Amino acid sequence: MNELENEGNDTAAAERRATHPLGRLTQQNYQNVIDQQIAAGQAAGMFDKLEGAGKPLQIDDDTNVPEELRIGFRMLKNAGFAPPWVELQNDIRDKQLALEGWQRHQHERWPQLTPAEQARLYAEHERIIEELNKLITTYNLIVPAVVGQIALHQLWRERRKFETP
Repeated sequence: MNELENEGNDTAAAERRATHPLGRLTQQNYQNVIDQQIAAGQAAGMFDKLEGAGKPLQIDDDTNVPEELRIGFRMLKNAGFAPPWVELQNDIRDKQLALEGWQRHQHERWPQLTPAEQARLYAEHERIIEELNKLITTYNLIVPAVVGQIALHQLWRERRKFETP
């Protein structure tokens, strides 16, 4: 482009800025222009009688769901179900709460237990932790990566909750 064409473009741009109601267009001004256009549309009745007017928006944000699973998950949601990993997460949460209550109860009983009863308690506790960890492992394999995984329970750490005073 030669200098005359460039100068002509600069002049045209300067004229547009001078005739624009907000002068030079900045991000703030740009937002104001959008607001003005929306207000003008409202005044002209352009937004009257739109489908769904006055109702809450149904926003389905499924950006974290892999594309090939979105249709299936949407069908489940419309039928009142959640994706499998959400259902599993709820089951895990319920079982974790039950485990905490069980551990509190065992903590209170621990000093009065005989060695044989403590051994039975250890076996039962190990079975509960193994079942819970199987659910958590299944969950961790199917949950979308952006949601995050659940840490497995460590048996030695869990046992300390009812053994120590």
